[in-house]
Amino acid sequence: MKLYFISSFLLLSNFLFAAEDPIKGIVKEKANPAQPVVGANIHWAGTSHGTTTNADGEFEITPHENSTQKPLVISFVGFKTDTVQVSPGMPVFVYLEENIELGEVTVNERRKGQYISTMDAVQTTKVTSSELQKAACCNLSESFETNASVDVSFSDAVTGAKQIKMLGLAGIYVQTISENIPSVRGMAAPYGLGYTPGPWMESIHISKGTASVSNGYEAVTGQINVEYKKAESPEWLHVNLYGNDAMKTEANVNYTQQLTDSLSTMIFLHGENHGKEIDNNGDNFMDMPNVKQINFMNRWNWIPKNGGHREVGFKVLDEQRQSGQMGAFDTGDNNLYGIGIDTRRYEVFAKNGILFDKPGTSLGIQLSGSYHNQKSLYGNKTYDGTQYNAYLNVIYMGNFGSGLHSYKTGASFLGDSFDETLNETAFTHDEMVPGIFFEYNYHLRNRLNILAGVRADYSSVYGAFITPRIHAKWDITNWLIWRASAGKGFRTSIPLAENSYLLASSRDMVIDENLQQEEAVNLGTSLNANIPVGARELSVTLDYYRTNFTQQVVRDIDSNPHEVHFTNLNGNSYSNAIQAELFYEVIDGLTLNAAYRINDVKQTINGQLREIPLQSRYKGLLSLSYATRLDKWQFDLTGQFNGGGRMPDPAGEAPLWEEEFSPFTVVNTQITKNFKKWSFYAGAENLFNFKMDNPIIASNDPWGNNFDGSMIWGPVHGRKIYVGLRYTLSNF
Repeated sequence: MKLYFISSFLLLSNFLFAAEDPIKGIVKEKANPAQPVVGANIHWAGTSHGTTTNADGEFEITPHENSTQKPLVISFVGFKTDTVQVSPGMPVFVYLEENIELGEVTVNERRKGQYISTMDAVQTTKVTSSELQKAACCNLSESFETNASVDVSFSDAVTGAKQIKMLGLAGIYVQTISENIPSVRGMAAPYGLGYTPGPWMESIHISKGTASVSNGYEAVTGQINVEYKKAESPEWLHVNLYGNDAMKTEANVNYTQQLTDSLSTMIFLHGENHGKEIDNNGDNFMDMPNVKQINFMNRWNWIPKNGGHREVGFKVLDEQRQSGQMGAFDTGDNNLYGIGIDTRRYEVFAKNGILFDKPGTSLGIQLSGSYHNQKSLYGNKTYDGTQYNAYLNVIYMGNFGSGLHSYKTGASFLGDSFDETLNETAFTHDEMVPGIFFEYNYHLRNRLNILAGVRADYSSVYGAFITPRIHAKWDITNWLIWRASAGKGFRTSIPLAENSYLLASSRDMVIDENLQQEEAVNLGTSLNANIPVGARELSVTLDYYRTNFTQQVVRDIDSNPHEVHFTNLNGNSYSNAIQAELFYEVIDGLTLNAAYRINDVKQTINGQLREIPLQSRYKGLLSLSYATRLDKWQFDLTGQFNGGGRMPDPAGEAPLWEEEFSPFTVVNTQITKNFKKWSFYAGAENLFNFKMDNPIIASNDPWGNNFDGSMIWGPVHGRKIYVGLRYTLSNF
């Protein structure tokens, strides 16, 4: 399964089509295209069949039997009513013009930068572009600073790799996808969060618990879906420039060109450079790696006159990452410990589709292929790896003659080929997984929504397995929503590829033979209340999720301080996560978001059920945001309060680290000045300069047996000051 295999899949995209059901759209203000219209009324002309826009201006509406003939009517107080003709398969973008004959209108509640969807059966938090702009958001790894459900931390103190955690478990158990196509997995897992620049993203959808079976079997603790900016948006040029006091600079350009009425193309370009060696803690190791990255994406959208929607595109990434002792690369001194990682990644994708004449029915396909190559040096260790991936997902959507009963069914294929070499030892893994799925949705007038699905897959390595999942949403009242979910998730562990950053230590990598496929059951429930408090609403969310592993690959860093041992689970392993979160607009323009989560994560390690090491026992978050009238100024402040936790077992009579790490706080802040086309922003990450005292164990002897850069539980670098500007041109 090599590149020709991927290419043959992509050729199918000329004949198959991507789903566009139900009809989706967004309503924004014509005078301010960045501002959505919340609560706009949408209905088919001459009918009572309608809906309203959500907090992000988005709406979904099932096609009318004469959708190609009847226009949609969009209305909202203070704006002129508009009608649009809908083309099958094409998203609807509406820009309402203010009605200047009306008197003054007072807005009592601002749009939320992130909110829990009231429409989805799966508990999904939608992080909008306005929320992403409350921080520097240089890439996906820095997009969760104001989110309570996702934790982001450095994987080690040397390479700059970042990892996320959800429900107290590592990010490898979160299915990370880009517009429903798998992205950060396999060899991309250690550094892949840095491969999606922030200015490319339109929104991020964060789902807790098991996801829809139509997206595969890999979501164990949740799913993160990144939506890129769309060619149909009025924004045709966006430039974002960034720089910080560590001499890191970035430049981003997004450009859209409408070639014909039905054909458009969009170009995304990202470049970054961090070339200055900095050692603020005096351990003779660089605090942050030097990184040079070029990232390019181009996609083409074609809307045929007879309906449908076709999209093809490709991505190219080239990154060089250098770290280690100061001067390791500049001086050429072989006695200095250096880390060099060169990565090249190429991706191609296609999404094409059509709607059938029968309302609510469609056929679609998603295809993608990727090539990922990494050549790396960790001191005297060499690690080279290549991954080929192919993905195909065909979906048929239909109903049983009523909007109450709809379904999805289809087939998928996921193929991976890994070739890895650690020093002179070769590792290979080839796996092909075809599968079929069926998902039933019962939707009763926005009161009860049940989503039940099952998929059957066959792994060329592990054989057949079944993945059942169910989600339920009940609108108890118009202000109180209850959700529950249950389901299985499966995952194939590739220890070296997913944990290559651990080579930044003297530990030996010990990998048992016959590692089993990971399998877990996730159960969850939540309550979401929007309670009237004065003239505004207080949004409160309470949730509990438990993940229980029946099979897991254990990464044992306790039993021997000189090795990392990957072995099959022999005993219990589970995670309990309890979280409370609230959102409230205190006064005009001032919003508050507060959350608190308790993590209870345990695993059987060397025969004992113990806390997972390097995991905070709790997390608190407090985020304040204030915007002046007409959003001319924006002030944001976020505090993250992280609980203490257990360190891996120290060894010897004179241990090199403590048994526990203490609680710590990280504060980030940003100020933004907005003009019509320009925005200037400045901020500070880790405002109070908190950092670990000794992030690298035995940094004075990197060639010795005790050297270890992976004992990380908190920030490695101190305060970071940054500035930037955004420039946007739109069609209005």
